Amino acid sequence: MRFFFVVLFFTSFLGNAQYKITHYNTTNGLPHDLCYGIIQDSKGYIWIGTDDGLAKFNGKDFKVFQINEGLFSNYVIDICEVNDSTFAIATWGGGMQILQKDKIIPHKNQVKSKINKIGNLSKYLFAKGVGHKYHFYSKEKDDFKETIVSYYLDNTLFPTTSAVVNSTVKPQFEVVDNEIYLFNDVLFSNETIKGVYKVISPTQIELVFPFLKNEYVNDIKKIADNSFLAVTTNEVVFFSKEKIISRKTLPFKNSTIRKTSIKNNIIVLVLQENNGKAETVVVWDIKKNTFFTVTEKELGGKQISDILIAKEDSVWISVYGSGVFKLFFENRFQIKNNLQNNNIYDVVTVNSKIFFLTSSKIIGIDTNTNERDSLLYEESLWKFDDLIKDTILVKTKESIRNSEIRKIFGTNVKISSFEHLVFQDSTILIKHGDNSILVKKRDKSYKFLFDGVIRRVVKKEDKIYSCTNKGLFIYDLNTLRLKKVITSQKGILNDDIRDVVVDESKIYIATINGLSIVEKDVIKNYNENIGLLSLNINCLLLDDHGILWLGTQKGFSVFKDEVFYSFYKNAKGNSSYIQKIVEDENQQIWLVGNNGSMKIDNKNAFSPVSSPILDINRTENKFSINVISYDDFEIITECKINNSEWESLKTDLVDFTKFQYGEYNVIFRTRNTNSDWNYSPKYNFINQAPWYKQWWSYSLITLIVSSLITLFLYFRFKHVKERNELLRQTITYNENLQKELSEVRENVAQDFHDELGNKLAGITVLSGMMIEDEVFKASNWYKQLSRINKDAQDLYFGIKDFIWSIDSKNDDLNELVFYLKDFGEELFSSSNIEFNSTVAIEAQQIKLPYYWSRQLLLLFKEAMTNTLKYSEATKCSLEVKVNRNKLKITFVDNGKGFDITSLKRKNGLINMEKRALKIHGKLEIDTSKGTRIKFIGHIL
Repeated sequence: MRFFFVVLFFTSFLGNAQYKITHYNTTNGLPHDLCYGIIQDSKGYIWIGTDDGLAKFNGKDFKVFQINEGLFSNYVIDICEVNDSTFAIATWGGGMQILQKDKIIPHKNQVKSKINKIGNLSKYLFAKGVGHKYHFYSKEKDDFKETIVSYYLDNTLFPTTSAVVNSTVKPQFEVVDNEIYLFNDVLFSNETIKGVYKVISPTQIELVFPFLKNEYVNDIKKIADNSFLAVTTNEVVFFSKEKIISRKTLPFKNSTIRKTSIKNNIIVLVLQENNGKAETVVVWDIKKNTFFTVTEKELGGKQISDILIAKEDSVWISVYGSGVFKLFFENRFQIKNNLQNNNIYDVVTVNSKIFFLTSSKIIGIDTNTNERDSLLYEESLWKFDDLIKDTILVKTKESIRNSEIRKIFGTNVKISSFEHLVFQDSTILIKHGDNSILVKKRDKSYKFLFDGVIRRVVKKEDKIYSCTNKGLFIYDLNTLRLKKVITSQKGILNDDIRDVVVDESKIYIATINGLSIVEKDVIKNYNENIGLLSLNINCLLLDDHGILWLGTQKGFSVFKDEVFYSFYKNAKGNSSYIQKIVEDENQQIWLVGNNGSMKIDNKNAFSPVSSPILDINRTENKFSINVISYDDFEIITECKINNSEWESLKTDLVDFTKFQYGEYNVIFRTRNTNSDWNYSPKYNFINQAPWYKQWWSYSLITLIVSSLITLFLYFRFKHVKERNELLRQTITYNENLQKELSEVRENVAQDFHDELGNKLAGITVLSGMMIEDEVFKASNWYKQLSRINKDAQDLYFGIKDFIWSIDSKNDDLNELVFYLKDFGEELFSSSNIEFNSTVAIEAQQIKLPYYWSRQLLLLFKEAMTNTLKYSEATKCSLEVKVNRNKLKITFVDNGKGFDITSLKRKNGLINMEKRALKIHGKLEIDTSKGTRIKFIGHIL
């Protein structure tokens, strides 16, 4: 053990660990740059005490607790975890306060004192206060009753509860396995205390580790069950409970080690200059034998308040006035960018040199000296071919015949537009074109032709693997025959193959739809929900560790143990798609694409980093998902409900209350792009239907609704029955009234005909006889008698139409049609106008509404009379149609027509339109070619 530590110590300074420093301050959300105690709780959250409250950090966001949240003082100096979700807070001026489930919980023995450090014991909370006071808070019954003690030094250390004691000192303390150890405080005390003491009770302590009783111990930490570490002025002491194992004197001149922390293989030391306040942090990686130093300048020139080694081995440093610093080990996949703003098509390694191909330039880098050189070409460069001795062949897109050989870093370069060279030695030559492969062996040539396009040809031992857009073709170089064809019909993801890698037992096939692996004729595909940035794979590389690298259209990934780890998806300055991946003789991975090259140290085989931590808070069927991660990688969080597929979470709060009613189980998982999945427990929940959606409530509601419907229908039927009876009586009454009205109309018509009609007929006849007499023709009364005769005739015919219309039997449509036909035939019989009529009535008898007969009769008599007087027509016709209660009566002549706008007197047309409107009909008048009068009305 001693030999191990001695060798370890002196070799550790030979290496140089690389840590990335991340600074958090108020610009990142930290409440104050003056920071004190820092811890990581059992869930993984980082807690930081500041001058403006307590900060809880998950790697992304700071949650701050201040006076508004219940603190008595915003000066939070320290914090310790009591149990799950419960913390004790040491505040300057507010005393000890309890935080439980992110809420400040008051307790009855609250005292607003000044304390600056606090630790958790099995029965007490122990805190260091102002002056020489130390506070014990009893955890029994959670009353936190306070006991104040002081420690005085008289050859040995003694506790006292007395308020006035001489020679009191201020030892520093550390909690180890829920026990308090007291030792020298090198930073804030002028007293010097030798040895280490363990606190038994508020009034009892004892000296422990007697072999350290003469040592000024500045800090102590536990390494394992019976293994401890202590630091003195410039020594690190490794010891057990029984003895010192080894001492290591550190080569830090004029500095004192005042604080330390250890976890796994990492020791962190805080060094303070003896002649000043400048402080340095040294991170010692025991396993890798390396150290990393953080200077005072890098820490903002301020003193260090606390240090912490977190679960993922990151180192956290809180500083008085400069915020918090995180030291995270730069893993071997740190990307170093080269040749940015260059679209690089291809890359090839030759010994310690690496050459990059752009559209017009070859760029070379000596990996040993980092020297650079380049060759510029007028031709459009395309791809590198295999080496012929010491000559690199470069393919162009143009057709060229000859090319001179040029040199770069002593390597010959020749460009060509002919077939691609795959392999060449003294016994065999392999080339390929777009759709053929040429093999020359023992002075004989063999050519293999393809229907599709060849993407790439790879020689592996005694076989040729041809990647085409029609599948993978494998040829045996011994027999020079096709040995196997692997296509989508055989089970791979796609026939369009971009690259292939072959090892002893597996064939890795890169397709445009994912990765296919063939092992002993068994095909396994990876194309859905597998972590790849893109399924369109451009290139493959199997590195020296047997790990597969994939270049895709959206970045690159590493495939190990059936898991894809994807890197730097959103990193600025990196290529968004990868064209080629190679590994040089120094085990450096080179990736090239649309924005230059990337170099990754691959001396150590890839292994995934720590997974993010899931902290899930559940409230019934609502889940709050908090992901804790202090890496700089992208985080993926998913959930799976019952047996469904994994789904990506878009929010931190998942509410299942709106799901369909039933039983569910849900599980969550999270990972960084280069870590394994971290799974949550499985949560079961039931979406219970509310009472109004339970079966019994449905039954009750159905019964109530049925009863209400029955009652409603009963009263409705009763009401309808009463209304129907009233309607029947009304109809009977109306029928009687109609019958009586018809009788009245018939009587009135008969009376008019018998009385008024006969009288007018007599006047007409007598006046006609008188005006025919020769005596009257010569008398002065002739004009008056002629006027009386004409008026009597007009009145007679008008009364005749009136009597006809009020007679109820003439409400029949047929009667109206017959009357109009008779009128027309009689009217035009003595003229040169030919009159015709057409009748198309569906029913044999159609009764017109009251008052229709008179209006229609007068309307079309007016139309016919106008035709006779003014139209100069030779033909006219009357057409009557009834279809689905729609009545159409049309009168047409072929006369000269007229311009309605030029008429001086329009009384006749106006009267015709009014008559149509009186019976709610529509009248259409067209005078462009003859005259067309059309009535349209609906018979109710």
